[in-house]
Amino acid sequence: MSSATINDFLQAITSSDSSRDDLNEIYNSLVKFSEVTSANKEVRVFLTNDIHDSESKLTIIRDIIGESRPSINFFKTIIDFNILSDLISSYEFFLKKLRIILERVKIDVYVASLNDEKKKIINDELVNIWGQNLEINYNLDVSIIGGIILQVEDKLYDGSIRGKLEKFNNI
Repeated sequence: MSSATINDFLQAITSSDSSRDDLNEIYNSLVKFSEVTSANKEVRVFLTNDIHDSESKLTIIRDIIGESRPSINFFKTIIDFNILSDLISSYEFFLKKLRIILERVKIDVYVASLNDEKKKIINDELVNIWGQNLEINYNLDVSIIGGIILQVEDKLYDGSIRGKLEKFNNI
């Protein structure tokens, strides 16, 4: 499926009578769904196999995401449009599009060490730069020595000592 078709599909389902709360529910359900299908090959194979009927697939999806009405309707539509395999193979694309609609920013933070005080300082600075609606994930990576690396959606900001040393060595 082309990205234009997926964009049209997302535009259609998100411009309907869906409230912001409904879209947040869909987003959160899609995060759960992507975590399970990424980690569990059996579930992924079951859901992408055309031999299984829509109701069986929807039952599995309900087990994963719960009974959120907007989310169930979203997944029913995905199944009806026959793009469940596309969703599973490119869930990050769908999540990114929903984040744009919800004006959310996903930030992965990489640091060598982390405590509550450092986390609060980082959170406060990220809010100052990108606003309140943030999805922040912290990752420890001792190989960066010190400093911080930020992955903000598709952009990488490397303020680590390791990054500066690599840059210096490449001169």
